[in-house]
Amino acid sequence: MEKLYFYGEYVEPIKEGAKTSTIRRHFDGKVGDEIAAYETDTNPLRRIREFGFLEIKSIEYIRFDEINKEIARTEGYLHEDLLKESLYNIYDDLEESTLLYYVKFSFIPKEDEETVG
Repeated sequence: MEKLYFYGEYVEPIKEGAKTSTIRRHFDGKVGDEIAAYETDTNPLRRIREFGFLEIKSIEYIRFDEINKEIARTEGYLHEDLLKESLYNIYDDLEESTLLYYVKFSFIPKEDEETVG
């Protein structure tokens, strides 16, 4: 099964429905897949934990310079510059023409957890 990893700061926005997409350099899933979602961070001593599943709703190719306010909103950001800065911190070699996967999803909680909200 495909897995997607998210830094801890994104877990609650995903659970709450404020973050309904992700931008990735590589993505092997397809529309309709249910993919396990894991919380992780840059600390190698921190344990990774599954926090739910993501149903893939759509997948598009976008160039880095095509990121706009609407895309930023689905990523849980108020402005595209904040999203771009965050992506630069993850992928330090981005150029304006870099092709990325823009993946929209809906969150499915684990059966042993209640939905937030």
